[in-house]
Amino acid sequence: MIFKKKIVLVYIAFFLGLLVVASHIIPIRPVVVIANNTDKYIFVYAGESIYNIEPEPEEVERIVRLKPKIIASGKKIKITSSFMSLIKKDVAIDIGWRVGGQYGYNSIGGGGQNFILSSIEGVCSVSIEIKDSSNTNIIKNNPGGLCLKKLKEFKYEY
Repeated sequence: MIFKKKIVLVYIAFFLGLLVVASHIIPIRPVVVIANNTDKYIFVYAGESIYNIEPEPEEVERIVRLKPKIIASGKKIKITSSFMSLIKKDVAIDIGWRVGGQYGYNSIGGGGQNFILSSIEGVCSVSIEIKDSSNTNIIKNNPGGLCLKKLKEFKYEY
């Protein structure tokens, strides 16, 4: 009896381990690729929030202390959503960047883009190219792919 329980537990553990490995190999989460086509460093700030809900004070403190990801000239980074965002409703991915410096006083500009995760419409992968000329960015939708939720771009209106 005890031997059968151990075998069942081993099978369950093996299945869960296989599921975790498969979820990291098979791209089921949406991806945003940011390419630096400038001759300067780009400091990228990315986070997730709930669409149309103001953040709590603790969340604001966490965002302020967030360390940026740094992209060298000619390089790319991938930003993927968390597994929890696949479960939650109305999750938004907020991405902002500064070109040349981490703060406003030492950068030559910046920008941002927001995406809402939708199970109905959108794409699984988006590329953002940041160019030198007047801090413009180009967003390209990459068709195809398999993901549980899709990226739909939008801009917050203030």
